[in-house]
Amino acid sequence: MAIFDERYEQEELLGRGAFSEVWKVKDIQTGVTLALKIYNPTTGIDEDGKDMLTHEFALMVNAYHKNLLRPLFFAISGDRPYLILPFCERGNIGNMVGKMDEEEAWKLMRDCASALAYLHGMNPPVLHQDIKPANILLNDNGDYMLTDFGVSTQVKQSLSRVSHQDMALLSAGTISYMAPERFSRNNLPVMANDIYSLGSTVYELTTGTLPFGVDGGLLQRKGAEIPELPGDFSLLLKKTLDSCLQEEPWQRPTAEQLEEIATRAIRHPELRNAVPNTEPAAKATTMQLPEEYLQPASSPAGCPADNPAKGTVVGAYPNGANPTEPKKSGKTLYIIIAVLIVAAMAAGGYFLIGNDQLSASAEETHAISADSLKRLAEAQEFETCMVMFNQDSPDSIQSAIGRMAALAQEGNKDAIHEMAYTYAWIPNDTESDRRKRLLGLEINSNGIPTNDINEVAILWLEKSIAVSDSADYKSLYWLSFYYLNSIVVKQDFAKAIQLLQTASRQAEQSQDIVFKVKIDETIRQINSL
Repeated sequence: MAIFDERYEQEELLGRGAFSEVWKVKDIQTGVTLALKIYNPTTGIDEDGKDMLTHEFALMVNAYHKNLLRPLFFAISGDRPYLILPFCERGNIGNMVGKMDEEEAWKLMRDCASALAYLHGMNPPVLHQDIKPANILLNDNGDYMLTDFGVSTQVKQSLSRVSHQDMALLSAGTISYMAPERFSRNNLPVMANDIYSLGSTVYELTTGTLPFGVDGGLLQRKGAEIPELPGDFSLLLKKTLDSCLQEEPWQRPTAEQLEEIATRAIRHPELRNAVPNTEPAAKATTMQLPEEYLQPASSPAGCPADNPAKGTVVGAYPNGANPTEPKKSGKTLYIIIAVLIVAAMAAGGYFLIGNDQLSASAEETHAISADSLKRLAEAQEFETCMVMFNQDSPDSIQSAIGRMAALAQEGNKDAIHEMAYTYAWIPNDTESDRRKRLLGLEINSNGIPTNDINEVAILWLEKSIAVSDSADYKSLYWLSFYYLNSIVVKQDFAKAIQLLQTASRQAEQSQDIVFKVKIDETIRQINSL
């Protein structure tokens, strides 16, 4: 048998994709059976690809969740990066296509939605972008586990540059599960993409066919209607899959909502055929649910049910405005969005209104709290803004600026942090510089913004540090550069070192080892002066 990297005995090829292959291996040193995933096994990968994979592995290895197959080890052998993962004897669920009953479908949906809620809530958020039966494993305990997460589209594109044949392989078997918006000109990844792919996967596992065939959401963009789940399945499962497969991303449930629905369906099977609300969506002002649907559900993987979804990109503040000045438009915006979300959920059947038996007593129903609606509205608005900020269009960014600013003014911590990131002078940060250029902010030949921009940046940095539950180590790091280079503030090396040391401790506590290394290297350079 072949020995990989002088340690892993390759026993069986488990699968091969466009840019990787997976082997069942035995660790010669320990005798333990593991899974080995080798990226670009025949051609290797360039230095840029190695750097990107190394950075993204740091995200994957810190993803502690019951329903994620977390890598155990990452290394590079020659030019071939590889991962060592736990070995699942039962393999992926591809052999269950067309054979899954409703009970198992709810369990699959709960486990995968729980994993997605965790990934989407990470900082920075992680989008899977390739959910399909081949990337869902079944462990010895019967738990469903997502694998192949944390590798971004950028990395996959880098891995797939070796040939047009590899690019074709990359698309094959994946387009079938892609959401309609993935076929747009911008092809922007958002959290709702993962919900659509999960809905397509469950549909295929229960029926044996894909809802839109091999063309996936592309067919839906051309006008195809969502097919109703055929067979003897409950009304709730049919309505839930219908909501996951909506053409518009914002009409789909979040991962947290989907986990909640699946958890309730498992606990209360008698509710699965409750009659949905038939009142016109335009009249919906509050949402009432049976009491058992409103009690906090303990996540099967310890993922907090009230953790709001976060976005994937960041925005900026308009025209150097004062971040301490209140804006009234934010509250109005929340109210409008909250009403729209409630109306959409009522029309789309995300939740069920109790039937005659369940609604006989008024004590069995409660209205969703205004605070919950506000948090949901914030999450939806934040994601929408971030999608707009990710486009290379000044008009799009300018349109989103006020909306992002309103979120920050309302105290949204993530929005405040992202505002700081966009304005701050961050040496050699191409993304922050890109946003500044698109916003028309003046930057000199050394990449340093003009003083009026820096004054606003420092206000946002300080506010981001102040509102964080623990010190915002990234903002601390960025703020230190202003004291190192006497921009706006007086040069103060002692102050800079103090900020950096605090940032290093907080990065370590947050297990962001990659960023901690960057901070410590800056401290070392200062001390060597």
